Amino acid sequence: MTNHAPSDLNGPRARYHLEVKAGDAVPDNYENKTCFFDVQNLYYSTDYKFRIRCNNGDFFGDPVTVHRSTSYNSKALIAFLAFLIIVTSIALIVVLYKIYDLHRRRSCSLDDRYELVEREDEKQLMNVEPIHADVLLETYKRKIADEGRLFLAEFQSIPRVFSKYPIKDARKPSNQNKNRYVDILPYDYNRVELSEINGDAGSNYINASYIDGFKEPRKYIAAQGPRDETVDDFWRMIWEQKATVIVMVTRCEEGNRNKCAEYWPSMEEGTRAFGDIVVKINEHKRCPDYIIQKLNITNKKEKASGREVTHIQFTSWPDHGVPEDPHLLLKLRRRVNAFSNFFSGPVVVHCSAGVGRTGTYIGIDAMLEGLEAENKVDVYGYVVKLRQQRCLMVQVEAQYILIHQALVEYNQFGETEVSLSELHPYLQNMKKRDPPSEPSPVEAEFQRLPSYRSWRTQHIGNQEENKNKNRNSNVIPYDFNRVPLKHELEMSKESEHDSDESSDDDSDAEETSKYINASFIMSYWKPEVMIAAQGPLKETVGDFWQMIFQRKVKVVVMLTELMQGDQEICAQYWGEEKQTYGDIEVDLKDTNRSAAYTLRVFELRHSKRKDSRTVHQYQYTNWNVEQLPAEPKELISMIQTLKQKLPKKNSPEGHKYHKSAPLLVHCRDGSQQTGIVCALLNLLESAETEEVVDVFQVVKSLRKARPGMVSTFVGPRPLGF
Repeated sequence: MTNHAPSDLNGPRARYHLEVKAGDAVPDNYENKTCFFDVQNLYYSTDYKFRIRCNNGDFFGDPVTVHRSTSYNSKALIAFLAFLIIVTSIALIVVLYKIYDLHRRRSCSLDDRYELVEREDEKQLMNVEPIHADVLLETYKRKIADEGRLFLAEFQSIPRVFSKYPIKDARKPSNQNKNRYVDILPYDYNRVELSEINGDAGSNYINASYIDGFKEPRKYIAAQGPRDETVDDFWRMIWEQKATVIVMVTRCEEGNRNKCAEYWPSMEEGTRAFGDIVVKINEHKRCPDYIIQKLNITNKKEKASGREVTHIQFTSWPDHGVPEDPHLLLKLRRRVNAFSNFFSGPVVVHCSAGVGRTGTYIGIDAMLEGLEAENKVDVYGYVVKLRQQRCLMVQVEAQYILIHQALVEYNQFGETEVSLSELHPYLQNMKKRDPPSEPSPVEAEFQRLPSYRSWRTQHIGNQEENKNKNRNSNVIPYDFNRVPLKHELEMSKESEHDSDESSDDDSDAEETSKYINASFIMSYWKPEVMIAAQGPLKETVGDFWQMIFQRKVKVVVMLTELMQGDQEICAQYWGEEKQTYGDIEVDLKDTNRSAAYTLRVFELRHSKRKDSRTVHQYQYTNWNVEQLPAEPKELISMIQTLKQKLPKKNSPEGHKYHKSAPLLVHCRDGSQQTGIVCALLNLLESAETEEVVDVFQVVKSLRKARPGMVSTFVGPRPLGF
């Protein structure tokens, strides 16, 4: 800035002072011998006030004030913008290339990755069309007909191993002892590679493969069950892959054969180190079909904080075959997905070999995702893809069929499980009719329940000599789960040896046992720990007590009066005095009546044995078969009370489920009211253990166990009060 100096200076010397001020900011001051100032570093687009004064050594002259505004430096701005655009473009190109390269490496078709001549193993593949949701059940029935001939043809057309994908690394001498089975090895191209340790090339091998999901590349890792020698490698893989969920579809030992090392610490142990990875267990929760463990893992060599890992072990896969109810795997999937999140690494799934059960679970999860997204499924095509990523995935035909069964189950019935926190608003919504002329959601759900009429044989109960032992000809126990009753002579022979356990043997039961109208019922914790029975006839009272003694029943729940008008609907199977039925003595020891129910205590003795047994009978009579219980809360209270008399789930007594049934429930014919109480028992256990209830699935399983269970709509309503 230049200003004209005064022409006549009155004083010994001249000094010029400049004050520069922008708005309300603190002014900057400059001093110079000449009236020329070079002011730099001003802000763009800012109003400035310049105030100049001259000093003659003694006094200041009158100031001169000038206002000026700065503008953009267009050249500097253009240069800066050009630089910014160039840097941003380079960064964007790098990111896009990384995404493209990752997508190309992960999800390009297998045929594009390997320009190899088509082998014979691919020529046998069939052209199987995807199945649309609206014909899923119909297609399943068509393919399962004739002993599953069409399913078998599809399954057998899929090569067990695709030979065009090399398997060299797994066969190296340094890696052979890391494989549980010599014929189940990962392909080289998609095996999981660990980081090398001290330059040892063999240290990067583990028997595990990346598996694509429905649309998501490398959503899963399918692995063999860790051996003792590979547990450290397994945890190293979990750490390096940033996995947060492990799905274990096997038990550590099955049929006296080791299937998988126990690669986690017990609650008593607390913490265990596996090489550089330290695993701490924070929670262990046992449910009937699975165990959930909350783990925290840290790496000794890294300063990073610990990571939470959820370990879910499915324990209800039988030693041979597949789970009978596909709903169990749908339930497992819900639990797994509840712990997965977008930021997690791959879901690690393993059984023993990492192909059969592992492939089945992955197939169900991926195909359900496809069903929800596209309303159709291509099970055949996906299993082919699985085999192209790991040999023998979905190992046997039964597993291939199970995937279809799970899809049918889900497509027909959907999600019916409800958490306790959402139960009240859920029930309110389920009761609403919209429009009023249409069934409410709960009525529609009840109508979707399968009846399972005649789904199993009922030959024994329909034999001529047994027909008069049935109160209701429509409620005949199925042969597969009826309660066999030993003859008196057989019991007496066993008693001479004083072998209490021998009376539990059911060998040849179908051929030699007596008939009684009673069925084993699946409980929440174990199969066959409840008996659903009809109220005894006068002619079958002795058989009724024989069943109670042989099955070591501890609690009898009676849900009926003895008479309905002039008609007997249940024989009085006790007396005030001691009663004898064959070798069984029944002595009524105590009677306690309350407003809701009557409690009777019986002592049972076998004439050829020294021990006695105590049986508690709870009679709840305030319930008309065609209506709801008069006081549902009293019924719930009675159930909670009688549960205290039953063996605990972890006690030795509680593990004899296949031989004894500590709880017997009966009404008039062992169907409607009996079914509701059996359902309530299971639902209350589920609520206490998992904090969820699934009325639909509980009633469905009861209907499969005995005809007529919860057969009218009035039935399910008290299950949610």
